[in-house]
Amino acid sequence: MNRKITASLACLGTYSIFGFSFLFSKTALELASPFTLLAYRFWAAFITMNIIMLITKKKINLKGKPVGKLLLLGTVQPVIYYTCEAYGIEKTSSSFSGIILGLIPVIGLVLGRVFLKEKSSVFHIVCALLSIIGVALTTVGGEIKFSALGTVLLMAAAVSSALYTVISRDISDKFSPFERTYIMFALGCIFFTAVALIQNSHDLSALIAPVHSGSFIISVLYLAVISSVCAFLLLNYAVNYISVASVSIFSNFCTVISVLAGIFIMHDSFSPIQIIGIIIIIISVFGVSVPDKPRQKSDEF
Repeated sequence: MNRKITASLACLGTYSIFGFSFLFSKTALELASPFTLLAYRFWAAFITMNIIMLITKKKINLKGKPVGKLLLLGTVQPVIYYTCEAYGIEKTSSSFSGIILGLIPVIGLVLGRVFLKEKSSVFHIVCALLSIIGVALTTVGGEIKFSALGTVLLMAAAVSSALYTVISRDISDKFSPFERTYIMFALGCIFFTAVALIQNSHDLSALIAPVHSGSFIISVLYLAVISSVCAFLLLNYAVNYISVASVSIFSNFCTVISVLAGIFIMHDSFSPIQIIGIIIIIISVFGVSVPDKPRQKSDEF
């Protein structure tokens, strides 16, 4: 199968997984604070990566490689992204946050051109703009809660998401998808555990209480094993072969999945305008078919 097709399918898989993660996050956040959940999530993800290493005999080889860029990757995603997203969403409405995060394709297109000299056709730019319109339509009718600080945090999350793709693609010829994902989770594990301990220093029992719930454990396992390990391995593989702009446009497919999951699983109400928005996003995602400049990469994870 053509590598770009494989990478595109990996992107679709990634953002489909991310789309369902909102349901599990919602369940888990009823029992734990955002940073407590993130600490459990990345501990479980990091342990899973180490189990994979033991079973597959994979090695993490950092000798003679640009480790600084790898650490920057892990700082941008998950540390900065999840921190800004959590507080940004808290200070704004879900509709408003969805629109701001929907800007990721345009930001990715710009950053890819500035840092990696990637060229985008007019058609590609139209697809990016269409995906933003689609996201705006899917969130129409929702409460709009504006906050200057919340907007800044959400914009920082959007930029960090696009910047993560830029850095991951830039170092994809130096580090395998597994190495990139492993270091990302190691940094996430350290940072979010430290923040959770600080936030709950007055009552450490709050850190342990959530694990008494079966629904919390199931949610953490999905978020860690499926939505972290599987999704980021796929995404770090995908950026080997398709442009930053393409990957960024795929990110809005997450909105499609989350809205459809809300409709069919949570029985949320929906409007014809939302359906039109979903169709526009799907068209923009599948319209991203401009061939990228071939790059020599390893196919292994």
